[in-house]
Amino acid sequence: MKWVYILVISFILTNCATNKFLFSSTPAKEIKDVDYFEPFAYIHLIETGNNSQFSDSLSLITKINLDTILATKKSKLRLSEKIVIKNDTLRTRIENELGYLSRLILSQQTIQGIKLTPAIDSILESRNQRFAMATIATGFGRAKGNFAGQIAKGVAVGILTLGMAVPTPVKSDLTMYTFLFDSKKKEIAFFRKLFADRQREPTDPEFIERQLIETLKGYYFQ
Repeated sequence: MKWVYILVISFILTNCATNKFLFSSTPAKEIKDVDYFEPFAYIHLIETGNNSQFSDSLSLITKINLDTILATKKSKLRLSEKIVIKNDTLRTRIENELGYLSRLILSQQTIQGIKLTPAIDSILESRNQRFAMATIATGFGRAKGNFAGQIAKGVAVGILTLGMAVPTPVKSDLTMYTFLFDSKKKEIAFFRKLFADRQREPTDPEFIERQLIETLKGYYFQ
């Protein structure tokens, strides 16, 4: 679980970045026949107070829903075959590389000059595949009753401070990361990290689909 924790933290630490998308010189119309990696999801659960813990079950639900959306929206997203990685060690390397690329891109605010990482590049080469998509979902949900309790605490603080300080709790959160890789040019063709409306559950399939499509708007389609 240590590497999972490190990955989750690496995505959380980049939450200050904007929602703008970054793209290379490759025109979007040229990107087609795109294979896609199995999605990754890192969802936390807040049960008491505002303390969160990584949730295997919520993460799995979000991953399954995102995977289903990718499969059912293949035509719209120009997707071809799913890249299924059965080797655990290789899958961990892919996750680590995605975490590394996310931190690097968001710290530099550009994809220019950032080359494909070895494991991702080798997988695409072995498949003789130029383009591939990777998606990551991070966020949190609250246990039943927790949100109402936090609202009540906020109201109490507001009364005690005569309205000068009224903390507003966030019900839930979902942030979507979308990559498009170009094996021919050994580069990232597109990247976007999109913040969510902080009132929808991170496991809600309709919400996940909306966020995924939104990450590609303005580039893939209008």
